[in-house]
Amino acid sequence: FGICLGNQLLALAAGAKTYKMKFGNRGMNQPCVDLRTTRCYITPQNHGYAVDNHSLPSEWAPLMVNANDGSNEGIIHQMRPWFSV
Repeated sequence: FGICLGNQLLALAAGAKTYKMKFGNRGMNQPCVDLRTTRCYITPQNHGYAVDNHSLPSEWAPLMVNANDGSNEGIIHQMRPWFSV
C-alpha cells in the first residue's frame, strides 16, 4: 500500500514511468474518481509528479484519477493485493 509519494514509488518499482506536471496538484478539495465505482472523493494533495498511465505494465491498472486534469492518483495490481492512492 502506498500513499502520495508511495504511489509514484510503487509505479516505478512496477516498471512504469512518472512525469513532472506543469503546475502539480496542490491544496485542499481536489476531486479524485475511483475508476472501479466512479465515486468521486474530495482530497488534499501536494505533488508535482504523476504516474504515466500508458507506461503501466499489463498486470497493473489505474485506480484513481484526478477529475480536474485526468492525472493518475492511484494504481492497483490485477491479481495481487497491492495498490496505492
